[in-house]
Amino acid sequence: MDHLVIAQTEQTPLISFLSNGLMEISGKSINEDSQEFWSPVISWVQAYSAKPSTKTCLNLFIESLDTSSSSALVEVLYLLKDMIKEGNEVRVHWNYEENDLDMLELGKDMDILTQIGFEFDVLKPFPLV
Repeated sequence: MDHLVIAQTEQTPLISFLSNGLMEISGKSINEDSQEFWSPVISWVQAYSAKPSTKTCLNLFIESLDTSSSSALVEVLYLLKDMIKEGNEVRVHWNYEENDLDMLELGKDMDILTQIGFEFDVLKPFPLV
């Protein structure tokens, strides 16, 4: 299976989904046509879930999401949840900046909705020294 890598823009996130099970979404998703952007991502996860790697890990570094992008991300998460139900090992890491309580709440809401059991990690700024 081929990897799926989509470069980050000002309005769309980086998508780096590797066939070895390491996946990353980082940045903003505030594009006007989110269905066009997210459709290949969802299709890739559907194909991947048919024959997944031994371990799958999704790392999320979300800066902001519009409503339609949130729905698409939840669809991706439900596909991962289905993989868990089939006995596959799947981990989701929700990374957020220390003071960004809105992103923490969004992550908690998605975790409750999908019942995957996210791991929450605080991103600390690099010291300037």
